[in-house]
Amino acid sequence: MKHCTKFGFYPHAYTVNAYYREESKDEWMYELLGNENTVTELKCLDQRKTRKFKIGDLGLRMLPFLITKLIKDCKKKKADFILYPVPPWYILIAAPIVKWFTKVPYGIDFIDPWVHEELAVNRSFKYKASQFIARTLEKWVCKNASIIFSVSEGINSNLKKRHPVLQNIPMFAVPYGAEESDFLSLAKQLPTQKNEIFTIRYIGAIWGDCYAVLDGLMPAFAQWHNTVNFNIEMYGTTYAGEGLAKAQMGKWFNENDMSNFANEYPLRVTYKKAVELTLTADLIFLVGGMQPYYAASKLMGLIVSKKPFLAFVHKDSFPAKFLKQLNYPYVVTYSAEADELPIKQQAALVNTLNLLYNNINQFQPINLSHPLVLENTAEGMTKVFLDNISKHC
Repeated sequence: MKHCTKFGFYPHAYTVNAYYREESKDEWMYELLGNENTVTELKCLDQRKTRKFKIGDLGLRMLPFLITKLIKDCKKKKADFILYPVPPWYILIAAPIVKWFTKVPYGIDFIDPWVHEELAVNRSFKYKASQFIARTLEKWVCKNASIIFSVSEGINSNLKKRHPVLQNIPMFAVPYGAEESDFLSLAKQLPTQKNEIFTIRYIGAIWGDCYAVLDGLMPAFAQWHNTVNFNIEMYGTTYAGEGLAKAQMGKWFNENDMSNFANEYPLRVTYKKAVELTLTADLIFLVGGMQPYYAASKLMGLIVSKKPFLAFVHKDSFPAKFLKQLNYPYVVTYSAEADELPIKQQAALVNTLNLLYNNINQFQPINLSHPLVLENTAEGMTKVFLDNISKHC
């Protein structure tokens, strides 16, 4: 939203009032947004009540309020287009309904796929039920869209494969961008201090598709700890709110005897805290999933932060290809092939960690003026969105 006005667009964003959200309110996000945009805060079904019925999903709780408000505002303010960024995925139910009542075209931005390619048999009933709903409704919400964006070509390809009717709908892959000024402004406020022990951090959720990746990464860290003294800190490893967040990493920490140098803080942190944790770490690590469509929303943030980072990602994923094009040396890749599984990459990981550690004082950040980087900044991705919306809608 921050860059929309310079391209002649005037967005109106709809969000949920902080009272109805389960994560901490981040006032800094409002500061970064500026005052050139309109923001409407919606009411929502109260999670303190709906949790009693095992309903916590924000998209589901806000759905009736979102539908009503969008229909009203579209008719009153003559909207030209609606973009639904997901997750939360259940807001997609609103899209064709609002279009039917208002005739306003819409687009979808799949930051993560709604339908998972592989439905794991050992997952919970709730997960399987949500995937049944996703598979039932995905075609309906997508075929009525005027344009579809996603963070990777893989997501778009899978959509077309599942629903051939979508072949004629314009689809574009737009990886998640980042705003360098966010990191620069906060860096000026942080005190200059050195960590007593070399500190490695990960900030972000841990989910089922990356468990096999951790089977390779965590033993490598444990092995590396035999020669290098460091601490690992992992933040925001779940999507759950306060009081509901549960540790995800116990299995790997216990199996690899990492409890004396690894700590997990599962509650999600604010964007400001995430930037602060990134800037004050000695090293950040990035993990991918077993599906090549994984696009790593944290990648561009790490690049613009100019901090050293290790990437352990699928060889066919956008992060792997992007970093290879930029000649970034600290990348280890894997695939689902037997000889390329994550668990087979421990030696490569240790070697890369050693290379990065031994050159940490001479670390060369990726050039932020590189055309590939500029295309994937927050401003760059905004331009791609708006150019294509203008052309196709």
